[in-house]
Amino acid sequence: MPNKPSILLPALYGGIIMGVVSAIPGLSLLNCFCCAGIMLGGFMAVFFYKKDLTGDMPPLESSDGLKLGALAGVFGAVVTVVLSKMIFMIMGGVDSEMLLNMLDSFGVKENLPPEALSELEKGGDPMGFLQIVGNFILCPLFGLLGGLIGYSVFKGKKTPGTPPPIVPA
Repeated sequence: MPNKPSILLPALYGGIIMGVVSAIPGLSLLNCFCCAGIMLGGFMAVFFYKKDLTGDMPPLESSDGLKLGALAGVFGAVVTVVLSKMIFMIMGGVDSEMLLNMLDSFGVKENLPPEALSELEKGGDPMGFLQIVGNFILCPLFGLLGGLIGYSVFKGKKTPGTPPPIVPA
């Protein structure tokens, strides 16, 4: 029976998906729904891994989903930090402007505390130290959860085997 394929490339693909979803302004709002963009990266890592499995290889296991999701989370955190920094250098605080416009259209901008409003108006650098550390905690954690969801979707159906023989008493 051949060995299982490497988890590195599928985890990298999932991490890139995770990083792109998390870093692009507007698209990153998907993470407001229970970190759905981050979990999508872990889910897709399992999807790409499952495509590499052949029939004569051992089946997909829950540990594979855990490893793929967590590793995709590490890759995703790196991609998020680098991509967010590049987007900020090119476009400035476009995400702060979008958020201010949304708050203004909902009519809640004037209800914000003055400190929070001034921080949003400054449109500061999105990748401070605490945000980088937070990315390296949240991305593997929610990527792991996405990997488990991917495992439960892609594990395949178990075929019932023959029942054990009944031994007379």
